[in-house]
Amino acid sequence: MSDSDVSELRNLIGEVRRTFRLLAGLSDNMLEKRGLTATLRAILEFVAENGPSPVPRMAKAKSMKRQSVQSLVDRLQKLGLVETVPNPQHLRSVLVALTDKGEAAFQAILIEEKNLLTQIAGDWPKGGVRQACATLADFQRRLTPLRSMKDVRDTEFEH
Repeated sequence: MSDSDVSELRNLIGEVRRTFRLLAGLSDNMLEKRGLTATLRAILEFVAENGPSPVPRMAKAKSMKRQSVQSLVDRLQKLGLVETVPNPQHLRSVLVALTDKGEAAFQAILIEEKNLLTQIAGDWPKGGVRQACATLADFQRRLTPLRSMKDVRDTEFEH
């Protein structure tokens, strides 16, 4: 790989970081009135899309530590947006599920986000979003095998 290729990859990483920070800031501003943050919204989204799930599965999917996800779940429970239900596959583990209030809040968030995304990308060239997604997905596939064993151990327990 040439120095120019390395420089381009560093630029890509910088753009991903800046994009993430901008999106997190926009999301936090939008979610603030609900007492939520981007990370809390991510947990709501996971449960909305995947159904009732144990904390370890969410942690693995989000590449986070179980303790961090549990803390987020605890905060969402205090807001009345999620609840725990028995896990038929594991007696000592519970599943995190959306409450009716959580489902309604998440649907309202999706509507707000759709309006914001329409404003942001209304004039994006046809196929541009698809190409950006494909590039990022390919980059993620290349990064995944390089994760440290500690990262894998922190996320491999799943029920």
